Amino acid sequence: MFIHEAIFNETVEKAKELNISDIRIGLGYICVELEEEFLGISYSFTKELDLVSCNVLDLGEKIIGKRAIELLQGIFSYNLLESALAVACANAILNKPQNSYFDFLNLIEKDSNVVMIGYFAPIVEPIKSRCAGLKIIERDNRLEALPETSSFFELKKADIAIISATTIINKTIDSLLKYSNAKYNIILGATTTMNKNVFSNTNATHLCGVSILNKNTVKTLLSLAAGTKLISKYTQKECLIC
Repeated sequence: MFIHEAIFNETVEKAKELNISDIRIGLGYICVELEEEFLGISYSFTKELDLVSCNVLDLGEKIIGKRAIELLQGIFSYNLLESALAVACANAILNKPQNSYFDFLNLIEKDSNVVMIGYFAPIVEPIKSRCAGLKIIERDNRLEALPETSSFFELKKADIAIISATTIINKTIDSLLKYSNAKYNIILGATTTMNKNVFSNTNATHLCGVSILNKNTVKTLLSLAAGTKLISKYTQKECLIC
C-alpha cells in the first residue's frame, strides 16, 4: 500500500462525518479547517502548478460546508494543488498536540553521512557541525544542492536521511524510503502526517511535524503568504518514533 493510500484509509471514515469550514491557499502553505475546530496544513507547491488561467481552482465557495471526503479524495490526484488540499485535510484530522517532540539532530553523530531531501535552511549549519558529510538534494537549484535525480544514489550511502514531507504530496516518498539504506529516515516539515499507522510498512523511523495551537492566527498568516518561520509561534513541534 502506498503512503497516500494509507493516509486515505486512516482518515476516510472521519472525513465522511466532518464538514469543511474554511480553506486558505497561500503562496507558501495551504490550510484546511474542519468543523471550525480542526486545522491541518500542507505545502502549496505554488511554483510548480501548471496555471492555464487566473482561475486556479474550480472549488469556489461551494466547497465550504461540504463533507471533508470531497477534499480527501484529491489525495489520489496527480494535480499538486488537489493533492496538497487532501493532505492538509488529512492533517486536520490526524495532527493533534501530543507533546512528543525531541531534537532529532541528536541522532547525528560525527561519523554520520546525512542526506537531506528538500532544503531546510535553518538546520543546514547545525547538521554540518555535527556530521561527517551532508548532501542536500533539492528540486530547485539552490546553493550547493544536488539535482533531484541524485536522490536514489545518495540515499543508498546515507546513515541518516531527512526527507521533506512535501514528498507525500507529489507521491515520491514511497520510492525514496524504499531506496534508502539509512538507519534513520526522518520525515520532516509542517506537511508531515503525524500518524504512525500510515508509515507502519515503510522505512520511516521518525515523523517530525507540527500541531496547531492557534488556528485563527495560523489561517490569517498563511493567507498573507507566511511560511513556517512566521507561524512557528502558533504551532507546536512534534516528533513521533515509528
